[in-house]
Amino acid sequence: MKTKYYTKMLFPLGLFGLIFRVLEIMFAIEPSSGFYYTESVIPLLCNIYIFLVIAFFLSEIFLIKPESKSSRKRLGGISNVDKILWLCAAVFILANALKGFLNELNVEFNYASVSDIFMDVPVYVLICAVLASIFIVLFVSAPKKYAGSSFMSVLSLSITAFFLIRLFTRFMDLNEILSKAYGTHTILLLGFLVLSFMNFSKVMAGILAKRYFIAFGLCAVFLASMHLAEFIMYFLPGNPYNITIDLFAYAADFFSAAVILKMVLLVSRKPDKQEKNKSLPEDNKVVEKEVISE
Repeated sequence: MKTKYYTKMLFPLGLFGLIFRVLEIMFAIEPSSGFYYTESVIPLLCNIYIFLVIAFFLSEIFLIKPESKSSRKRLGGISNVDKILWLCAAVFILANALKGFLNELNVEFNYASVSDIFMDVPVYVLICAVLASIFIVLFVSAPKKYAGSSFMSVLSLSITAFFLIRLFTRFMDLNEILSKAYGTHTILLLGFLVLSFMNFSKVMAGILAKRYFIAFGLCAVFLASMHLAEFIMYFLPGNPYNITIDLFAYAADFFSAAVILKMVLLVSRKPDKQEKNKSLPEDNKVVEKEVISE
């Protein structure tokens, strides 16, 4: 199976998952407590659907022929729309981290020393967010220059670290896992965002990781489309399902997923004539020119 078939299946699978998630929130979750109704079969069906779709996208790792050369130069061909999405992701990543740090500073304002500040997780989230924003600004300012930079590939790991720390803190929050039906999907989304950006950094470094980046990236985008259900239903008049969300965190996740989708489409497209000519040996290029001249 070719990569294009996986990307084409993303929209219908994501749309159906979004509808499935909306129905789950409406008919399978107790609004006052956030628990699933024990007699409802919808959560089980929804989880089976998520498992099957993720397994489908991950099958690309095994069914797609491995690439013969690095795809990192393609990352330099980002469009103006891609740049806007990258910058929006940077803004909300930084805003989310800054909000968490300020909230923690407000609660724990009486630090005994400067070293106590660096014992708080929000500090490291903010550091990673700042580094991630620096990477994004540099990358979108000169994508062709930085697409093949080893230093930039290392700096891009700050985005991975940002989502990894968020995943760790979310996973350690027992209230989110045990008492809320919304937390498990967020943990899955953060996990695949971590894997996606980690493999994006590998692609930038010239490592042959395109299959992994596409597979994990499509999983992240699919989960982000399902995650959109909570965002939509939060704005219903009166918030009847008692959904609580962090708007900065949601926006950071959605724009990051949008960035991943655009980069997946970029690295998975067919090579154009210029790329094919560059990949040809010099002898073949000479023969090709002679044929054209005749």
